[in-house]
Amino acid sequence: MAIVIISSADEQTRRELAVNLARKLGCDSMSREQILDAATEAGIPVGRLEVAVLKRLAPRERLSRDKARYLAFVTESVCERASKGDLVYHGRNCHLLLQGISHVIRVCVVPEPDRRINNTMARLGLDREKAIEYIRNLDGDLDNWSHFVHGVGLTEPRYFDLVFNLQNISIESASAALCSMAQLSDFQPTPASIRAMKNLWLAAKVRNKIGTHELTAGADLRVSTQEGRVTITYMPGQSKIAPKIPEVVAGIGGVHEIVCTMATTNLLWIAESFDPSSSLFAEINDLAGRWGAAVELLRWSTPREGGIEGGETGFAVGSSPGVSPPPRPVPKAMDPTGGIEDDREEPEEVPDNGLATTAERLIGAGRFGGSGSATGQMETVVTSLKSGPQYSLVVIGEMFLSKPSSVKTRLTRDAASFLRERVNIPVIIGDELQGQFLPGKRHLIGIASSLLGSAILFGLVFTHQEQVMDFLAGPAWKKWRILAVLGVALVVPLMAYLYGRATGLILKLLKFG
Repeated sequence: MAIVIISSADEQTRRELAVNLARKLGCDSMSREQILDAATEAGIPVGRLEVAVLKRLAPRERLSRDKARYLAFVTESVCERASKGDLVYHGRNCHLLLQGISHVIRVCVVPEPDRRINNTMARLGLDREKAIEYIRNLDGDLDNWSHFVHGVGLTEPRYFDLVFNLQNISIESASAALCSMAQLSDFQPTPASIRAMKNLWLAAKVRNKIGTHELTAGADLRVSTQEGRVTITYMPGQSKIAPKIPEVVAGIGGVHEIVCTMATTNLLWIAESFDPSSSLFAEINDLAGRWGAAVELLRWSTPREGGIEGGETGFAVGSSPGVSPPPRPVPKAMDPTGGIEDDREEPEEVPDNGLATTAERLIGAGRFGGSGSATGQMETVVTSLKSGPQYSLVVIGEMFLSKPSSVKTRLTRDAASFLRERVNIPVIIGDELQGQFLPGKRHLIGIASSLLGSAILFGLVFTHQEQVMDFLAGPAWKKWRILAVLGVALVVPLMAYLYGRATGLILKLLKFG
């Protein structure tokens, strides 16, 4: 069951190589265009999604949900076809689909430039300069699409097993090399890789069903599968959907057990600016994974006047302004647009300081609990925290960005103190998150010092057992009994503290705490 995935920005080149290779392997080839037609027939508006991504015609949160349905459909289709035998699949960036499956050969094809330009001129009736400009714009759009769907560039080399530059090798020779490569033991199916593909296939079927069913289409759920056991994690704000999940998932082939769990707690991240590529995002995402938590975002704008309590506000913790559940999928035959977004004037982009892209990343990780915005009054945040869902932690990120560094630091600490005094929830500044909750160099030093202290105490006790026993219960006890009691009262708690601190930090390092 060899699976060869060929990726290239030029459809004609990859199609020729895929057809040639499939003929040598004695199997059929499958294209991205075939799957997209099937997806559109099933009511997934792929064309509309592509246009919306490139023109930014829809909220990023809604696009992320559409993306999840699109990826689920494509993954399910490829896995289903691959389960029937050898497969050659080709597309623009399809090599990123079956991650973690060892018997997949991922190939990048770099087309011969002049041939691609000539094909574009002939197909679209353009002169050479316009054809070159068209190809340059197309490659830019495809790279943006790849970043949106998979989070990496179109030609990131570490995601390929092999790269063919067709300036230096013919399609026939490239096909012969791939045919030989498909016979290598490194790319043969193993029991582990087959199980991994079945788990991926089942997860895609479940995600596809959840994302297209009218009862659950608007939910942000995390799906994991293990040999027929499906675990679905939902956010606390979507608890009303939970009873409907088994009803939707029941009947899917291969599902033997369904487990629905709610994220155990909520984290609130308050900031004026968010950056999903920052270390703070990674730390919050890591902590949410350890705790099984949902992450809610609050964009807080600095008041124009006054201190922490000045200004106007408009905020509700756990809300997602402007985001509504996606529409029920409409089959292509019933959709007059054919799944393509009508051309319209691009709306003016309103800066949100990274709120939408951060929400998008959290949706992809299955940890998004909602978002909101506030201006001015921190007291309103206090009211919402008291009346809203229960939070285990509030993290204060980048705030007061217009202020000098020293003033920004002071005002951020004042805001954290203001919240600590008024709500019964741990509040921490982002710079302190690593040291308090996540393992780092400080924790390693703590482990080493605690273990060293424990070893010294153990060593002293075991190398001086006779003296210790005499001091605690021997002839010397009557003379020094007060000191003996004090010694036990001091040494035992010290030993317990050092040993407990070391084991606690080790468990935290191993992600058990």
